[in-house]
Amino acid sequence: MAAQLTASPAALVLERYGAGWKPLGWSGLSDEEAKAMALALEQHWAQSGPPTPGAVKELDALGPEWPALPERTGTVQTMGLPEAQAAHPAALVWIASQLASPSATANPLLRILADVIAEQRVLLHRVARLPTASAPGHLLPGSSVAESESRLALTERTAGVGSWSIDVATNHMHYSVECANILGLRELDTVCDLDVMVSRYAPEWRSGIRQRLERCAALGEGFDEEIQAVLPSLGFKWVRTVGEAVLDTRGQVMRIQGAVQDISAQKQAQEETLRLAMRLTTTLASITEAFVTLDRQCCFTYLNQESERLLQKSTADLLGQAVWQDFAGPQAERLREQFTRALTINRRVELEEYFPQLGKWLEVRAYPFAEGLAVYFRDVTERRRSQEQLMLLETSVAQLNDIVVIVETGAATEHEARIVFANNAFEEQTGYTRDEVMGQTPRLLLGLDPAIAKLREMASALQQTRKARTELQVTRKNQTSFWVELEVVTVQADAQAVTHWVAVGRDITQRKTAEDMIRHLALYDPLTDLPNRQLLMERLQKALFQSARSGQHGALMFIDLDNFKIINDTLGHHVGDQLLKLVAIRLNQSVRKTDTVARLGGDEFVVMVDDLSTDVEAAARKAQTLADKVLSMLREPFQIAGHQHYATPSIGVTAFIGQRDDVGELLKQADLAMYQAKSLGRNNVCFFDPVLQSRMGANAAISADLRVALREEQFVVYYQPQVDRQGVITGVEALVRWQHPTQGLVLPGDFIPVAEDSGMILQLGQWVLETACAQLAAWADWPQTAGLSVAVNVSVHQFRHPDFVDMVIGAIRHAGISPQRLKLELTESLLADRMEVTIEKMGMLKALGVTLSLDDFGVGYSSLSVLKRLPLDQLKIDKGFVADVLTDPNDAAISRAIIALAQSLSLQVVAEGVETLEQRDFLAYQGCDQFQGYLFAPPLPIKTLDAHLRNPSSGMMVLV
Repeated sequence: MAAQLTASPAALVLERYGAGWKPLGWSGLSDEEAKAMALALEQHWAQSGPPTPGAVKELDALGPEWPALPERTGTVQTMGLPEAQAAHPAALVWIASQLASPSATANPLLRILADVIAEQRVLLHRVARLPTASAPGHLLPGSSVAESESRLALTERTAGVGSWSIDVATNHMHYSVECANILGLRELDTVCDLDVMVSRYAPEWRSGIRQRLERCAALGEGFDEEIQAVLPSLGFKWVRTVGEAVLDTRGQVMRIQGAVQDISAQKQAQEETLRLAMRLTTTLASITEAFVTLDRQCCFTYLNQESERLLQKSTADLLGQAVWQDFAGPQAERLREQFTRALTINRRVELEEYFPQLGKWLEVRAYPFAEGLAVYFRDVTERRRSQEQLMLLETSVAQLNDIVVIVETGAATEHEARIVFANNAFEEQTGYTRDEVMGQTPRLLLGLDPAIAKLREMASALQQTRKARTELQVTRKNQTSFWVELEVVTVQADAQAVTHWVAVGRDITQRKTAEDMIRHLALYDPLTDLPNRQLLMERLQKALFQSARSGQHGALMFIDLDNFKIINDTLGHHVGDQLLKLVAIRLNQSVRKTDTVARLGGDEFVVMVDDLSTDVEAAARKAQTLADKVLSMLREPFQIAGHQHYATPSIGVTAFIGQRDDVGELLKQADLAMYQAKSLGRNNVCFFDPVLQSRMGANAAISADLRVALREEQFVVYYQPQVDRQGVITGVEALVRWQHPTQGLVLPGDFIPVAEDSGMILQLGQWVLETACAQLAAWADWPQTAGLSVAVNVSVHQFRHPDFVDMVIGAIRHAGISPQRLKLELTESLLADRMEVTIEKMGMLKALGVTLSLDDFGVGYSSLSVLKRLPLDQLKIDKGFVADVLTDPNDAAISRAIIALAQSLSLQVVAEGVETLEQRDFLAYQGCDQFQGYLFAPPLPIKTLDAHLRNPSSGMMVLV
């Protein structure tokens, strides 16, 4: 029981006899280890003195100074036991693990256990002092033997102890009346042997007690056992059976003698004590606040788990330490003063302080009791921050320049609504005084019918959503008007009735974006500092909701380290813990900052990635790429304490979109996929979704075909003309096609993503670049095409290659062309990161004379602050904006803005995807310089294009 209460692997009880200490009982130790440990402690206490009753003391950690326990790890902790009526000092000893602190309930429960041990020792010594007695015989009344026998019987009845003896030579057993009562023997039957005695015990104990009796008779080994006896009429009872050998003058065992004691009541009391201890443990563990107890000197005697988390230290670190020891300055003095006052006046005290060492505001409540103080700590940091924010908000509202109006809604329609409040800004901006508008309908400010209609729509929306936002033209008192953005929220007296509207109007040109309040969830794994299961479930639920709205696919990866248990078992848990920390670091390095890496427990990790793509195949490719990246990073050796350790993972992946599956089901799917990966030989990735797996297989087939295509030169380049406002061809864009031997002409969208994922885009892109340069060289020999330029698309992977600039220079020099005729179209994704390297490379290409164009402008990562730093020559409007430029006002506005931006930066503008004359005319009117699309020509093979260029009747005019 002591081992359980202290969460220790081993414990024992020692009692001093003379100058030595002997073990009375032990758990988790062999007999030899218990005796060796008793001898070691005897030598230790001979120098430092025996342990003080009730005081817990920690000795040195197990090591060379404990030679009898070479395989044990931890520290030796002792507690002196109360002597009560026992004649000898005693101590409770246990081995505390270094990897886990003692149970938070250890100290209160150990005191209860100490009292129980004291009672047991009293009974043990009482039995030990009893004289040896045989079964009652036929003695003459008044004889000294009869008198002694009578006193012995009285003593046995009083103590509840019976005596017995067995003659080794005859195997006859003699026993006292009390022994007969306890074991259910016939009182006057002296012709009894060892088998009769053994038969009185429960069947499962008989073999053990027989062995004890036989070893005592043969070897003189004493014993002390607590076992169950069976009485024919009363059933089972717990009996303590003690035996020892009596030697003759030659040192031979002539008989064994002992005593039995009915300890059923003590056993029941022990069970009650254990149940009480468990109830106490459960009660203390159920306290959700940080709770500690202090002694009269304000030193920690107990801490629950929440207090360990809040105070950022373990129970082992804080027990016996003054509560203010780790705090400095006024906080420590304040705690000392208030706690001392609580103990002095025997009244509770409360205080609220900021503790810089913890970085938290704590509310502290201390309640005195007989042994010290019961103290509750509550983290009120968020409340304090809320109070500060409320104060700032009140100050801001007092100085607010926006219009604030409160309207009483009434009980019927909006026509009954009346203004009940207006601020100073309202008076300044509308010209109305408060007295003029109080009690008036808001329609007073809305002179135009469209504004009144919007007000009615907003009123209807408020009944559904409880808030609304719109733009209104408000009429001043002098009949002039101005536009405001009006945001209205409702005030509810209960769940149904809306009593007021609170409206805030602000100048539409000074609109501010409200900052979102960030709520930090302190739900992280204590070892790796990763989100735990609960936080993962919350984030996954949120991701599912967002996925349902956005249509973006996500993925969940369940990662389990292969053979991690072997590392723990062979190298120790401290090495395993270090490995888990390093795995967590690598996982975080493998994913985006917006992704979630969580630890579920043990060696199980989960990675959640969202917003992969709206296309299931693209999302699958990205999930596969990420899983392969994680697999590759975790395969690398880990350096721990100067040694290399390997920990390969098995990864299960499942995809999600929307709320078709709940979070528990997704985790189950990823877990099943992980086990499938393990079944395939570990160190592997497996997808749960069969459809997704089949598509990944198709991508693998495309990847294999791509390698063949590159080797056999199955690719061709098509060229799509680019024309100016007069329809004259100024250049072409080189577009790669795959002439598949069985599938025919394959478009780039079907194989470029796979080429990028597999890294083959570098070889393919270089081939397209060299082919385009060769075509420029061919056109240079013909005056009609010598002025044409060729635009080549460059992928992010290609541009980021360290030798990209040299590769471009090499292609230009090899073809012998003018660099000004080569145009490189870069994607906006280049601008996501590593800006300085990107700008440096672009500058080198620009200095070479190469024309630089930003492709698909407006759909990526561009910002004005970045755009102005780029040495660009041209912007290309994405065809997605061009397609609906005549029907979608937003697309029209974006196109106008891009053209205006390009003109302000002295950049040319090319619109791609122009398919109608109306689109061309609109863009030309806005100032677009060049156009590209099916209106002019589709992408053409070089022979067809050359034929058109050389034929004046084809309608294609070439800039000469």
